[in-house]
Amino acid sequence: MADNNNPPLASFIMDEETLKRKQKEKLKKLMATGGNPRPTRSLFFLTLKNPFRKAAINIVEWKPFEIIILLAIFANCVALAVYLPMPEEDSNNTNSNLESLEYIFLIIFSIECFLKIIAYGFLFHADAYLRNCWNILDFVCVSVGLFTVVVDAINHISGVEAPVGEKGGGGFDMKALRAFRVLRPLRLVSGVPSLQVVMNSILKSMLPLFHITLLVFFMVTIYSIMGLELFKCKMHKTCYYTGTNIIATVENEKPSPCAQAGNGRRCSINGTECRTGWPGPNHGITHFDNLGFSMLTVYQCITTQGWTDVLYWVNDAIGMEWSWIYFTTLILVGSFFVLNLVLGVLSGEFTKEREKAKSRGEFQKLRETQQLDEDLKGYMEWITQAEVMDNYQEGQSLLPLEDGGSETGSVGNMDTMQRLIYYYKQARKWNRFFRRKCRVYVKSKQFYWWVILLVFLNTLAIATEHHQQSQRLTNWQDNTNKLLLSMFAIEMFMKMYALGLPSYFMSLFNRFDCFVVSTGIMELILVNTDVMSVMGISVLRCIRLLRLLKVTKYWTSLSNLVASLLNSTRSIACLLLLLFLFIVIFSLLGMQVFGGKFIFPNQPKPRSTFDSFPQALISVFQILTGEDWNTVMYDGIMAYGGPSMPGILVSIYFIILFVCGNFILLNVFLAIAVDNLAEAESLTSAQKEKAEEKKRKKALTANMPDKAAEEKVLLAKKLAEQRAKGIEGIPTTAKLKIDEFESNVNEIKDPFPPADFPGDDEEEDPDIPESPRPRPMADLQLKEEAVPMPEASSFFIFGPQNKFRKLCHRIINATTFTNIILLFILLSSISLAAEDPIDPMSFRNQVLAYADIVFTSVFTAEIVLKMTTYGAILHQGSFCRNSFNILDLLVVSVSLLSMGMESSAISVVKILRVLRVLRPLRAINRAKGLKHVVQCVFVAIKTIGNIVLVTMLLDFMFACIGVQLFKGKFYACTDADQMTEATCKGWYIKYQDGALNEMEVRKRQWINSELNFDNILNGMLALFTVSTFEGWPKLLYKAIDSNLEDTGPVYNNRVAISIFFIIYLILIAFFMMNIFVGFVIVTFQEQGEQEYKNCELDKNQRQCVQYALKARPLRCYIPKNPYQYQVWYIVTSCYFEYLMFLLIMLNTMCLGMQHCNQSDHVTHLSDMLNVIFTVLFTVEMILKLMAFKAKGYFGDPWNVFDFVIVIGSVVDVTLIEIDAALASSGGLYCLHGCTEVDPMQAIASSENMSVSITFFRLFRVMRLVKLLNRSEGIRNLLWTFIKSFQALPYVALLILMLFFIYAVVGMQIFGKIALVDGTYINRNNNFQTFPQAVLLLFRCATGEAWHEVMLACMYGKRCDPKSDYLPGEEYTCGANFAIIYFMSFYMLCAFLIINLFVAVIMDNFDYLTRDWSILGPQHLDEFKKIWAEYDPEATGRIKHLDVVTLLRRIPPPLGFGKFCPHRIACKRLVSMNMPLNSDGTVTFNATLFALVRTALKIKTEGNFEQANEELRAIIKKIWKRTSMKLLDQVIPPIGDDEVTVGKFYATFLIQDYFRKMRKRQEEYYGFRPTKKSATNEIQAGLRNIEEEAAPELHRAISGDLMNEDDMDQDQGAVEEGIFRRQGGLFGDHMDPFSIENETGNATQVTNQRPLQMAEGGTNNNNNVYITENNAGESCERKARSQVHTTAEPPVTEDRDGPRQDSSPRQDSSPRQDSSPQARGQELWSAADRLMQEALINGGLEELAADPQFVSVTRTEFTEAMNLNSDVIEATAQELLNRRKERVRRKRLPTPNDLA
Repeated sequence: MADNNNPPLASFIMDEETLKRKQKEKLKKLMATGGNPRPTRSLFFLTLKNPFRKAAINIVEWKPFEIIILLAIFANCVALAVYLPMPEEDSNNTNSNLESLEYIFLIIFSIECFLKIIAYGFLFHADAYLRNCWNILDFVCVSVGLFTVVVDAINHISGVEAPVGEKGGGGFDMKALRAFRVLRPLRLVSGVPSLQVVMNSILKSMLPLFHITLLVFFMVTIYSIMGLELFKCKMHKTCYYTGTNIIATVENEKPSPCAQAGNGRRCSINGTECRTGWPGPNHGITHFDNLGFSMLTVYQCITTQGWTDVLYWVNDAIGMEWSWIYFTTLILVGSFFVLNLVLGVLSGEFTKEREKAKSRGEFQKLRETQQLDEDLKGYMEWITQAEVMDNYQEGQSLLPLEDGGSETGSVGNMDTMQRLIYYYKQARKWNRFFRRKCRVYVKSKQFYWWVILLVFLNTLAIATEHHQQSQRLTNWQDNTNKLLLSMFAIEMFMKMYALGLPSYFMSLFNRFDCFVVSTGIMELILVNTDVMSVMGISVLRCIRLLRLLKVTKYWTSLSNLVASLLNSTRSIACLLLLLFLFIVIFSLLGMQVFGGKFIFPNQPKPRSTFDSFPQALISVFQILTGEDWNTVMYDGIMAYGGPSMPGILVSIYFIILFVCGNFILLNVFLAIAVDNLAEAESLTSAQKEKAEEKKRKKALTANMPDKAAEEKVLLAKKLAEQRAKGIEGIPTTAKLKIDEFESNVNEIKDPFPPADFPGDDEEEDPDIPESPRPRPMADLQLKEEAVPMPEASSFFIFGPQNKFRKLCHRIINATTFTNIILLFILLSSISLAAEDPIDPMSFRNQVLAYADIVFTSVFTAEIVLKMTTYGAILHQGSFCRNSFNILDLLVVSVSLLSMGMESSAISVVKILRVLRVLRPLRAINRAKGLKHVVQCVFVAIKTIGNIVLVTMLLDFMFACIGVQLFKGKFYACTDADQMTEATCKGWYIKYQDGALNEMEVRKRQWINSELNFDNILNGMLALFTVSTFEGWPKLLYKAIDSNLEDTGPVYNNRVAISIFFIIYLILIAFFMMNIFVGFVIVTFQEQGEQEYKNCELDKNQRQCVQYALKARPLRCYIPKNPYQYQVWYIVTSCYFEYLMFLLIMLNTMCLGMQHCNQSDHVTHLSDMLNVIFTVLFTVEMILKLMAFKAKGYFGDPWNVFDFVIVIGSVVDVTLIEIDAALASSGGLYCLHGCTEVDPMQAIASSENMSVSITFFRLFRVMRLVKLLNRSEGIRNLLWTFIKSFQALPYVALLILMLFFIYAVVGMQIFGKIALVDGTYINRNNNFQTFPQAVLLLFRCATGEAWHEVMLACMYGKRCDPKSDYLPGEEYTCGANFAIIYFMSFYMLCAFLIINLFVAVIMDNFDYLTRDWSILGPQHLDEFKKIWAEYDPEATGRIKHLDVVTLLRRIPPPLGFGKFCPHRIACKRLVSMNMPLNSDGTVTFNATLFALVRTALKIKTEGNFEQANEELRAIIKKIWKRTSMKLLDQVIPPIGDDEVTVGKFYATFLIQDYFRKMRKRQEEYYGFRPTKKSATNEIQAGLRNIEEEAAPELHRAISGDLMNEDDMDQDQGAVEEGIFRRQGGLFGDHMDPFSIENETGNATQVTNQRPLQMAEGGTNNNNNVYITENNAGESCERKARSQVHTTAEPPVTEDRDGPRQDSSPRQDSSPRQDSSPQARGQELWSAADRLMQEALINGGLEELAADPQFVSVTRTEFTEAMNLNSDVIEATAQELLNRRKERVRRKRLPTPNDLA
């Protein structure tokens, strides 16, 4: 049999090769089928054997088939792209040919579809055709195509011609669906691995993104309903020319709303009036008249595109008082917060994906290649060095060989061959000599600086180019270029000569160099032979600029950055591919839908259209960057008939495109950037370490002799370190005692004892740790220690002991003094903001001038005091040695100077007055948290330096290219027909459709674009604005139209030039700017971790531990009163919750139902519903108040929120009702009877936002917020929202300060510019008051056309009539300082500050993308909630048996979950090991802490006591104010003999194992084994435990826990009877039930106090802890000894043998001994009782009653069996016990009356 089996066995076991081959084949098959194993039959009848199906399968799985299909897809895309959509469904030849091509494609794809269905089956198998998403897409496309063909054919046959509008069966729909074919190339995606990473990370983040989408949707709903309530019907009045329907506007101004009598805009143009009938802004698309439009408007505002327009329109309609609040909060919450969440989620997901990839070793590879390069370089250098040495020796030895005299003669005597050889040798010698010299020179410092200098000169030569430069300059540039080119060529050849070609081309930089030089030479040749066009030359010239990049080679951190960027090109290339596919798909779709449709009467044709493929690509790209995407959307809506039904649906296309493109793809860019930065950092640090190591080695080799001394020093150092560690790390008991003593003293005054107790001098008080996220000041607990006076004398007069100086010192360091100064700083800041910028002599300014004198004198006094105390500058610690103090001094001296020089005309004084703005900065030095953030910003700026440089370089290069391409080409004449400056003179007639005067005579002007490329600086400015995404489409179209220098534009002249802008945008805006953001984020996070640099806990562990220490149990109120209890029961049930949920939803629907011009019926209905809902919510509130009483009700913040809303709603309803009741007498606001109502007054009140009523109406909307409480994911989002708000105050303060300073400066400099409608400085947007200035800056921070505002503030603008300009100076307002002002503001704000927002968010939202299986602080709220059910009074204690059920109710990772087996739960409890109180309860904090600690594995390894002590030390170090009482609760100190839950459950586990073991043995032997095996059995049981529960049982196991059963009896059959135990440790005492039955008096068995150590067990708790190191060999032994020692009672026992035998009931006998009845029964031993029973069964009842007979029988029996009497006794005892057990299980009375 065995022989027969052998061959198949061998054949089953394949060698690796075969296995691999088979796997490969399998994989190939899977790849070919798209992962489809073939089903047995397809379409119900075609089996796998069917020839037709076989053929189909072969075709489909044939590799070229897939390629052919992909080519067809590609061809189809090309056909779609070539198609030219025309207006009004026109067509041309090409288009009709393409139409016929469609049929061919349709046939190809139909065949593919058909074959695949036959091969794989249609739908019903697991892997059928339609089970694959791509196939569904294909199938839909094919069926739609066929359907259109069929419809066409039917129409054709029946002779019905398609209507002119729609060619063939509804041309539009079908074509649009056809565009979806374009999605098919995405199938290629699945092949590229790094694309998969990108795709995976996008798909993985879908779930958290879905939560965020919900949140965004929710926010949009709330805001749009608020908008509906506040602004409905307000946007429909505008200024018309009287008696016409022509809207009156100034030039360049969009029509905007107006007000007839309210606070809004009045019509200022002569002959105009304000009246209704206007559809609204943007042709009636942007307004708040019903929920849909309102949501569209709000969404558009969230994307920060065009939000200021909406704000200004609302201002114009209802006045400026309140509307800004609505919009700014919308932008802050919506844009800055919610949309940055998207970023947080994506970058988290991406990093996770990358980590997976990294674990496969990508980063390692990069590092290795770098190492390889370095090693190779070293090797080459070594070889060349050797060569040099070799040559050197050769040269030395050549000369002395022949004697000097004969040499000259001998050359003459040689024949030619020898002579040649001789010369050849000489030549080689000299060649070597030169190469050696050359090599030394090439590697020298001088050469390197020479090259850098050349690069610099080259750059300079290119940068001097500008528009209209002189001929001399041009000649100089040409000559310089030739010279420099030759220099670079020389450098290249020298390097080639010195290094040899192979080693020259090894370096990337050299290859790059070679390329640049050769293109330069080629360019020279081509220019001189006039082969090439100007354009090509300019591009080639720009390649010279790439030499600038040579600088990076010598700059380690920079080159690492470049290296990591290059490393990421793979993932970026994939992203770009994805981006490209995405753009192509959407452009084709756009062409199908909007092609040829953007033609509007009375309007010039918009530039962003979809009329051809290139133009569609540009439009889609523009929408992706988010710049003015809303205007393209408006055009799209108008193309389909305006804001009515079909047209408005178009917005879906744009919204999807914007969301997917902008949020997802651009954020993935950022995620990649952040990731790479971290990589670059690690590379740099790795290199630094290496360099340091080299240095160390060098130092060692240099100092060989003093090695011994050095070693001594090192030893001493180590010892010192050890000592310090010893003191710090392992607090001795003495130290703990001090803690305890301190905590007792401090308990009364302050629950948190301070950190500095005596004996703890090592721990100095913390300086503020440099971290950008200031922890709450309570955590930091900073002592303001007074800076001591320096020893030197100040001003050479006041010595250190001088009384006056001491007084000054005391004054300065008084907290009141600091506070007074802060107050003055605040007041002076307010006075600066209150100044009137227009008229310097106004009354307000004069008052403020006096205030200013007061402030200045106070500040001067402060500085004088400080200088007196600390001295001025000459010695250490003096006043001016601190940078912040210098700032103070500067500010004060500026104030003094400006006071001294009064006349305002001098510009110097103006500047000095502006500099007073810096006063608020003095607060930084006083407020610690602020100082902190500022330090972080500085650190960030330092680290960003590299990136700024790279970006500047790239910017500069692109600007140079821009100058080459566009200098002088952006000029245009106001009359479009004139092309040159010469002809652009005189007047022309301008036609305006739909204006009051259709024709206007205007002067021709030759103007340059404000952003242009006429010189490098202008170019850089233009490109900087482009990189912020602002206004780039406008610039792009200018560039496309540009023609020749100094000539006007030609429409769509060179579309190809757009590549320049697109490359720039991708490189700089997407990539570099994102790296910028990334850098701020990385720096921020690093700084945050800085303070915990040496901390052993990571961030998540810290947060969880902090939560566990600070949490307090929730009070769960359960009323005693039965009626109240009924109400409580209803209110807390889930059905009640659902009901409220439903009501809120209905309420929302009712609010959303309103619209503009609704009928009275609808108004009445909505008012009625509002009353009903208000009543219902009031009832809910009253019920809850009844159920919880006031204290319980107001304890929950949600309830407080409810309460406020209900009160608000009630007020709202009463106001409306009163108003309605008093309507006859003119409404609520006319109580005293308005005899006659002024009609204008009525209009005004309808136009203005009547705060009183509408304010209360908002309460209806706020109910929606209650919904947020419902969804788990959103609740988590909110949780972190609140968390990140806590972290923000200082960042926010800094931002406020920035805004304040910039606003005041702006008021001083740009406040006098006149407000002209149609420009960017107008009634809504100006610097004339402080609030206006702040709003304008806020607008710039969101990037809304900030460059336009900047250009409107430049010098030469008209001055405000009220300002004090001199005659002839009317056009002198504004300043060119605007460029610096706005650029610096934008960079600070957009890059640094808003990124700090992002960083704070990402810091707090990392959990969103974290693995949910890891415990995080957001899980811990659950514990509080469920604890409250067990501990409603919030005492903080519950019975320890409840812990298991409690933890089973909490899902993992925090709890055990429902399905956790009981034994595993016990193991976890053993490792948690919380202290037990004397009443058998455990405390809240201890349990939570233990849970966190075990889940996150914080100090759970090694010796437990030591781990505890270390953890105590860590907690004391991080959270200095933790009270000792709490710490002792959570981590009991050494030497506390407490009973812990761990010990308790450990005994239970041991018992459990033991019982199982015994059962197994019984089944095996069929009887109870002998004495010998009993001990083995214990060993085996222990070994079993050792294997299964090793780590947990290394915890404490000690204590006599027999009263566990009393607990059980109280508990009843709690957990499926699991807790019903038969005894304590190893069942070492009798079962109470059986004892009771046997003796009737078992009460003495329990100990005096529950859960107290047994007396006998106390002596050995020193060996409770079993360390891991020697666990292997001695664990069993230790545990065994421990078992014996703990279990044995104090009663001594002489009958040793039997007790050992009757093993696990070791102390049953002594216990029985101790009761008198037991002694009586002891006469009958167990064997005797069994004998007696046997005799009775045999029918000998009388004899059985005689004890002597029974004992004789027993001895006879023993002898006959040849056994020892002890064994018999043991076995009998065992049998009886088992019987008892069985009976007890059946719950029958125990048969104990055998006697």
